Amino acid sequence: MTAAAVTLRAGCKVNLYLRITGVRPDGYHELDTLFLPLPEPCDLLHVTPRAGQGIAFSCTEPDVDPARNTVTAAYEDFATATGFRPGLAVHLEKGIPHGAGLGGGSADAAALLRHLAALCAEQAPGKAPAPETLRTIAAGVGADVPFFLMDGPARATGIGDALTPLRPGGLAALGLAGMHLVLACPPIRVSTPWAYRAWDAANPSVPGSHAEAGQGAKSLRPCLTSESLEDRNPLSRGPWLTNSFEPVVFQAHATLRRTKEFLLRRGACAALMSGSGASLFALFRKHGTARDVAEALRNDNIVAFLHAL
Repeated sequence: MTAAAVTLRAGCKVNLYLRITGVRPDGYHELDTLFLPLPEPCDLLHVTPRAGQGIAFSCTEPDVDPARNTVTAAYEDFATATGFRPGLAVHLEKGIPHGAGLGGGSADAAALLRHLAALCAEQAPGKAPAPETLRTIAAGVGADVPFFLMDGPARATGIGDALTPLRPGGLAALGLAGMHLVLACPPIRVSTPWAYRAWDAANPSVPGSHAEAGQGAKSLRPCLTSESLEDRNPLSRGPWLTNSFEPVVFQAHATLRRTKEFLLRRGACAALMSGSGASLFALFRKHGTARDVAEALRNDNIVAFLHAL
């Protein structure tokens, strides 16, 4: 049975907050973060059946290694786990910028894993992985990949691999329902490994648990889990809207700090860098203000997207 050619759409994510809560003995960093999926910017994976087995990968970005990337890793890990190895040609059309903290590579891997699982269920149902097995395969590709198998916001702890879906109404509990989010993508790349090294250098005495981060996580917990809140407008409190990477990234890239300051001057009630950067997002109460800010960013040659929450 030959499958039809398909185009898979892979959206992105922003981190509504991100705290590095400690460093494990193996060097991995413990995190507490809240992922919010966004439909744009997005990558497109054009998947075409081909003769034989294995994946033939190509990409619109010349600096993506065709042999070593998250898409080929997802294919190989799926094939190893299931024994299902269809012949596929995958052309990745990049729309999510590199080094932006938006999870593009993880989103691409998850999109292909979903597709492989569907193909396997159709063509070799005896080999089809259970959902939990698929999540395990995804985690082996990258810590953020399992999130993109989900269909909504989620809190991530551990090294980013322990996911808890946000309860229904969770965005409203955080004061985000009805807000307008402007995503700014400056033409700057930030390497995540570099950002972790810079954070380590700036925090040499951080033990296995970071006191301030732990306190912040504790204060946020009611917003994520309880049905009733004493403070119905937690967005106004603001302390949970933090990103541990900002101090070191802004020190190295002053343009990003100035972009955040611009967003706040133009009326954002909050603005934050996503992940390890370089993208930033801002939250606005009025659509018109958000629209005007997005247009101003574009006029300054900064790619911008507008989303309603």
